[in-house]
Amino acid sequence: MILQALCGYYERLASSDNDSVAMPGWAVTPVSACITIDANGNVVNVLSLIDEKKPKQLVTPQQPKRAGQRPNAAFLCENSNFLFGIYKDKKGADYRFEASRVLHSEILGNVDDAGAHAVMGFFEKRVKGSCEYSGVDTAPLEMNGNIVFRLVNDADYIHNRPVVKAAWERYNTKSLENSEVMQCLVTGIVAPIARLHGNLGGFGQDKPTIVGFNQPSFESYHKSQGANAPVSESAAFRYVTALNALIADSQHIVRMADTKVVFWAERDALTEENFMYTLFGGKSDETVVRDEVSARKIGALLSCVRNGKSPDMPGIDSNVTFHILGISAAKTRLVVRFFYSDTFGNLLDRIGQHYRDIEIDGADWDSKLTTPYIILIETAVAHKSDNITPTLEGALMRSIITGLPYPHSLYNLILTRVRADKNISHTRVGVIKGFLNRNARFNDKQEMITVALNTEEKNTGYLLGRLFAVLEKAQYDALGNVNATIVDKYLNSALATPQTVFPVLLPLFEKHVSKSEKYYSKQLVQRIVGEFTPLGFPQTLNAEDQGRFLIGYYHQRQDFYKGKPQEQKTEDENMNGGNENE
Repeated sequence: MILQALCGYYERLASSDNDSVAMPGWAVTPVSACITIDANGNVVNVLSLIDEKKPKQLVTPQQPKRAGQRPNAAFLCENSNFLFGIYKDKKGADYRFEASRVLHSEILGNVDDAGAHAVMGFFEKRVKGSCEYSGVDTAPLEMNGNIVFRLVNDADYIHNRPVVKAAWERYNTKSLENSEVMQCLVTGIVAPIARLHGNLGGFGQDKPTIVGFNQPSFESYHKSQGANAPVSESAAFRYVTALNALIADSQHIVRMADTKVVFWAERDALTEENFMYTLFGGKSDETVVRDEVSARKIGALLSCVRNGKSPDMPGIDSNVTFHILGISAAKTRLVVRFFYSDTFGNLLDRIGQHYRDIEIDGADWDSKLTTPYIILIETAVAHKSDNITPTLEGALMRSIITGLPYPHSLYNLILTRVRADKNISHTRVGVIKGFLNRNARFNDKQEMITVALNTEEKNTGYLLGRLFAVLEKAQYDALGNVNATIVDKYLNSALATPQTVFPVLLPLFEKHVSKSEKYYSKQLVQRIVGEFTPLGFPQTLNAEDQGRFLIGYYHQRQDFYKGKPQEQKTEDENMNGGNENE
């Protein structure tokens, strides 16, 4: 299903007017330098193709998949290891230097073209182990990136000359004659099968493949390599090209720590794809939203998501199919974290439900949408993306796009981080609320946690959280900002053993109230304590009630500075200290 969807995206790209889409035998390749040669193959200039520290993306002859001690050479788009024999050991250098000459001689040796003659002249005159030429600045060749060729006074590269292109395509066709012929699992057509599948960029030095059999233990029925999962050369080229295009396109990919989320529609759907990009954490700016009409549509779609309404508006197709693929690399193998296909309308329903589930008082969607990455970073030690649990990324995304309960590991990690750093932010509380509400919904329970303070809520954990917030507020009213608040000192104990902690805090509260003379806090404490059973404070709180404790605490604090004069709001916000910082 994944490969079929990617092949469909390739057909969509190929049918467009996009000149950068590679045809079979070709690929979009990062190129660092261009060697200009004269008709006799003499190097006359070397031009750097790196702009803003990034190589130029060019459509070049497709490079081979390289592995082992004797990797295949590439045609007219190669690095200095092969072109000049610059390599760490002598045997490897000798092999690469000669393999490059042999390949170009086989393809261009009998081709009657000025560019082909010039390339053959270059290979005859080069010196192994050196890329220096008298009077020529060859510094760009030392970066070990891909290198292409241009004939002096020509505007285009040699690999784009019609006769040279025809020679390369003849060579490709001939190379398929020895391929094993089987029925392709993607297209169903009997055709030459790809023995090795192409590499994927965007993962640093790792260039993984999504299909590979590089160990005998992966093989069966005496089939070798790609024959174990027969995919035709044509289908393999199309899906690899499509996936590389998605990874390289900033409008179709969102990065979440180790996982890359790529998404695409089965047909041209610019507004819908831009909107998905925004919801998954991309920036809704001029690089994505290209005109005012699209901006208005995305704003209207966002309103629909918030309100749970169907996006019934001109130019929006709720029935267009979307594919969402989460991938990461494990050395040379691609790991599929999740894959999901559904209509745009159904995806909006699921994603909209997610945002409504985690909605909490104090969170402003207009200024900062709580994207999946923002949620994940709240689970990480020191808010570092390297500390995000890799499996959590896929589990969270699966919950969002399928509407299933959030993973327990997400809930437990949020509680752990709150206990560790005492940061009770709206993102963390929103996730806790969403987790508990989804679980209640799937277990057919009616009680649902509200977005803002609910004075009618009788849950013990929620009431204890509210009480804890009132005690903290009384401390602030009496003492102002202090080095260590009751949150810093007693939060973990209050969550674990409230029966031990609150009898200690209430006498302190009486002292704080008498000092500040703000007796509304005392009335509020009396009302909350009056809700408890005659048995008093519970001995312990389970994980679910600890979450409700944090929600009650957060709700009560938000309510303290609602509808108050700006001067009082400022005082209360100062009291919040660092707890509201994201």
